[in-house]
Amino acid sequence: MLGDKIKQIRKAKGLTLREVAQECGLSAGFLSQVERDGAVPSLASLRKLAFALETSLYTLLAADDPTSPIISKSDRKTIRWSDRNVEWEVLSIQGPGTTLEAVMTRLEPGEGISNGPSTHGGGEGEEFSLILAGEVELYIEPDTYQLSAGDSAHFHSGIPHNYRNTGDGIAEILYVISPPL
Repeated sequence: MLGDKIKQIRKAKGLTLREVAQECGLSAGFLSQVERDGAVPSLASLRKLAFALETSLYTLLAADDPTSPIISKSDRKTIRWSDRNVEWEVLSIQGPGTTLEAVMTRLEPGEGISNGPSTHGGGEGEEFSLILAGEVELYIEPDTYQLSAGDSAHFHSGIPHNYRNTGDGIAEILYVISPPL
């Protein structure tokens, strides 16, 4: 579970809940709930938490056995953001030497991946996306594109970007990101 992985990483680094809370600007009580899987952090909070733990967002979400090249559907990590109608499913293995990440995202109608355009990869990253279902608006500063099932995009992830479901049903997007978040 997500909480177990966060706690394991925190303890391995010799950090207290208070130290991590102070570093990421969240309360120690909230982090304790997250570690016990009693609360699901927002995407923004999870990113802050990953930064405070000096790890990647997807390392927190990825499968637990990085020694196997296979992740069965039943073993995939899935997170549903508590503050939005967005679901992420980690499809790739994370571990030392990993240079890319694959994620499936499901967006309810009107939802975006994040609250606004974001960047990742330190200015040298790339992102590939394939729209598997639905209608999606892709903003890559300064342009906006309308994508449908079967359409794909490939761009530098250091450019502010965001995806938003503009259709009536659930949109599914497959991403491949390098380097990992």
